[in-house]
Amino acid sequence: MKKLVIIIIPAIYFLSSFGPMATVKDFNYDVSLDGRPIGTYKVNKTDVNGTSNYRVETTTSAGLIRRAEHKFVMLSSYDQSKLIASDIKTWVNEKLESSTVIHWDGSQYVKQDGERLTEMCYDLVTYSSACVYFEEPAGRSILFYEKYGKDLVVTDLGNHRYEVELPNGGVERYTYENGAVTKVEFVQTFATITLNVTY
Repeated sequence: MKKLVIIIIPAIYFLSSFGPMATVKDFNYDVSLDGRPIGTYKVNKTDVNGTSNYRVETTTSAGLIRRAEHKFVMLSSYDQSKLIASDIKTWVNEKLESSTVIHWDGSQYVKQDGERLTEMCYDLVTYSSACVYFEEPAGRSILFYEKYGKDLVVTDLGNHRYEVELPNGGVERYTYENGAVTKVEFVQTFATITLNVTY
């Protein structure tokens, strides 16, 4: 059953992303580390027949002595505006480093890391980190962050700018124009990664 979950989540995303009534939105971003270009960031949203499928993918390459390529892919699926599954994977130099699946089992969210299963929250998620690129969090104070598997605080900074506090002590700052993200700053104590939209 554990392996079946891992196989089914991407399949649901793939099969529901096509159809005569599907609408698709895409945004591309250039990624820079303290002003130096290091990669790309792509987000996609496909709506069809009451489901919304999100894909977030980033590829970066950095390192002063030994350069390493990092890739992150997240697939999150919503049905009737409720999160039903999220599949998160990371690679380093094309080698799979981590794989996590979050899914709604009918009564709660369950997180699967490899062979380990963890019970999570019981409240249905209606807004998560996959959604932030396509929907401004106006009036919201909580964001479910798939990567961390928990709710995080969202602060409205005014002028269509928002800040999310991360469990590791960093913050993410989002800037919106016409409801879509145009700039993101991932601020840590040692560095700042910036995304700038290229459309």
